[in-house]
Amino acid sequence: MKKWGYGVAGAALAVIIGTLSTGAAAPAQPGSDADPVVTKSYVEQIRQDILNQVKGQSGSGTQNPAPGSGSATLVVEKVEEGSTVIGYAGTELILRTGKAVAQTPAGDGYGLPDLTAGTNITKGKNVPANHHLLLPQNDERGLKVVKGPAYVMIRGAYVIK
Repeated sequence: MKKWGYGVAGAALAVIIGTLSTGAAAPAQPGSDADPVVTKSYVEQIRQDILNQVKGQSGSGTQNPAPGSGSATLVVEKVEEGSTVIGYAGTELILRTGKAVAQTPAGDGYGLPDLTAGTNITKGKNVPANHHLLLPQNDERGLKVVKGPAYVMIRGAYVIK
């Protein structure tokens, strides 16, 4: 009779555990935070809201507004011989055609960071064509065109003097 009692207790325990586990695994209420499924129309609505917000903010992200500022867009400028492209912090420059030299403040430690070659181009040194340059500060750094016209790709705020 003892063996029979253990069997009944085990069966009862199995029924209780099975009932509790199916209640815990029940699907979340539709529309709640626990329900990850969303409809296509909801996703499209959210996407359109985000696009409208981005379109409403375009052009306002430049920290240092300057003539010719291109913020996040890439601009190709034709720069005449003798002219200088001066950028601000975060401006990216790529010399496509023509010849240019680095324009930097006087002193040690100044230069144009050349991300393509992993070097620093100091004042008066030739800037290689198709090298990605990134300006670190607002201190009159840029490119002086010595043989041109030159075409320069620019992303960020800049002026041509």
